Amino acid sequence: MKSFPKRCCTVPSSGIISFIFLTMILAVLSGCASPGPKYLNLAYPSIHPAGERQQSAGLSRFTDKRTDTPKGYVGFRQLLGGKEEIFVVTGQDLSASLTRVTRSFLEHKGFSVTLVPPWPLTARGVSQMPEAFHRVVAADINQFECQAEKTGATTHMTLVIDLTFYLGTPDKNQITTIPVALTLERTELVFSRKKLETFINDAMEEILVKAFFLL
Repeated sequence: MKSFPKRCCTVPSSGIISFIFLTMILAVLSGCASPGPKYLNLAYPSIHPAGERQQSAGLSRFTDKRTDTPKGYVGFRQLLGGKEEIFVVTGQDLSASLTRVTRSFLEHKGFSVTLVPPWPLTARGVSQMPEAFHRVVAADINQFECQAEKTGATTHMTLVIDLTFYLGTPDKNQITTIPVALTLERTELVFSRKKLETFINDAMEEILVKAFFLL
């Protein structure tokens, strides 16, 4: 009777190495995910140099109109297994962070910016501001949240921002109300805190350009 060679079921060493390498790649693609707070540094992109200061502006701290929301909260990522990563701004104060971003933007537009106390958001309130200011600016935070969900190796993000800006011209006793809202979506293959940070900072730049395109 003709005999057949025995088949070996042992995986070649090269196959084991390939399997381990593939596993490592999948682990990287899935991202480092752990529950708990993650801190974001919101800032106007540093690639934009500040312009020459030719005008002056008074800027009031943003007013956070969100209800039942911690003042530093900006969103969460739903992880596999029902756990969540919570995202908050550095300093845990979104109003302070957005005020700082707006100040950097105005400086880029050529304004010398002075922080001023809250003022009545009316033409009369503008008339009480020093005429040395070419503009006075205030804003309300109506909604600000990024909801993200991890699905396998990718993370899908939905960012909703709703702000109302108030732009006053003291020498004319005029005020303009500027509502700006946007919803952006993005899917990341490799998610990271830095990518979420960049996503939000880019969105804020877009909002500020839209709100103050006439400056």
